[in-house]
Amino acid sequence: MKFEKEVNDQQIIIRPCGRIDSNTSEEFEAFVNANLDDEHDIVFDFKETEYISSSGLRVILFLRKAYASSKVTFMNVNDVVYDVFDLSGFTGLFTVMKASDSAPDTKVIFFDIDGTLLSPATGQVPESTKEAIRMVQEKGVQAVIATGRDIAEVKKLPLDGIRFDGYLTLNGNICLDENEHMFAGNAIIPEELDVLVNIFKAGKIPFVLIGEKQRYINYVDDVVIQTQLSTHGTVPDIGEYQGENIYQCLAFVDSDVRRKLEDMLDHCTITSWNETGIDIIAKTGGKAAGIQHFLDKEDLTRSQSMAFGDGENDMDMLRYVGVGVAMGNSKEILKQKADYVTTSVDEDGIMNALKHFGLI
Repeated sequence: MKFEKEVNDQQIIIRPCGRIDSNTSEEFEAFVNANLDDEHDIVFDFKETEYISSSGLRVILFLRKAYASSKVTFMNVNDVVYDVFDLSGFTGLFTVMKASDSAPDTKVIFFDIDGTLLSPATGQVPESTKEAIRMVQEKGVQAVIATGRDIAEVKKLPLDGIRFDGYLTLNGNICLDENEHMFAGNAIIPEELDVLVNIFKAGKIPFVLIGEKQRYINYVDDVVIQTQLSTHGTVPDIGEYQGENIYQCLAFVDSDVRRKLEDMLDHCTITSWNETGIDIIAKTGGKAAGIQHFLDKEDLTRSQSMAFGDGENDMDMLRYVGVGVAMGNSKEILKQKADYVTTSVDEDGIMNALKHFGLI
């Protein structure tokens, strides 16, 4: 079983991951006893907690006695765990919030672009989305882009009329503030980059290297052109690698070649953004890592964050934030992992979700 801890001025937040049962309750108890004190309220974020049995419940009852002066709250509780709490009378002893109710203090919202802000049908941002972001910002909540695109690509998109408070580009591997100044980055390690550069130079597949300031491709074919057209993207210039840090690679390949690359690369992870388009980034990166960089910069906690997405490369982001929202046009696997599923981008999905959580 895995645990995470986060501390702010008022609270200690503990995030158990997995099942709390007879096999793990001692480990749960040991972690809790080692990390709690009488000076903070206690919050258990059960977003990644699948189930709790009587062994885990006994640990919680002990906590109530040992830390009687602390308020104990459970948030992001799934329906199964909530039923256990309710049947056991714990909903009368503690504050217990289901995942759909757990957005008490959202201070920043992270937005994917394609299929989330931009409509796949029109290629535009719905007016309801623009209005929703403006309204939530007026209440002091920041709006941040979280995308697989680089900033040059982002600036070419029809996002006029929306002010963003930051940009997590290249799947969180280059983080920019509201003035587009880089405040954090996560480059692919040199040992892995050597292999990627050789793939680029070999020219067996269309392959893109992306640095801080530029991106270039080894060659262009019809697959590249059609893939980019389908996602409102532009075709990179053909170029040669000059030795700079690389933060992300793109490849235009089918599922068979993707599997070969996944087996080959030890220090990178791959996500799809199209049937013939994949992102390759360092395993230490991703949108979740970029979100943590932003939260650190703004002195915010994960429980104060929300995110909207629709694609495979949004999975870690939606699981990492306090509340992860899947668009109605998302794939089913993402909907299953999200805390809340809203309507599609063309059905006012962002506006409807922000109203649901009382943010506007």
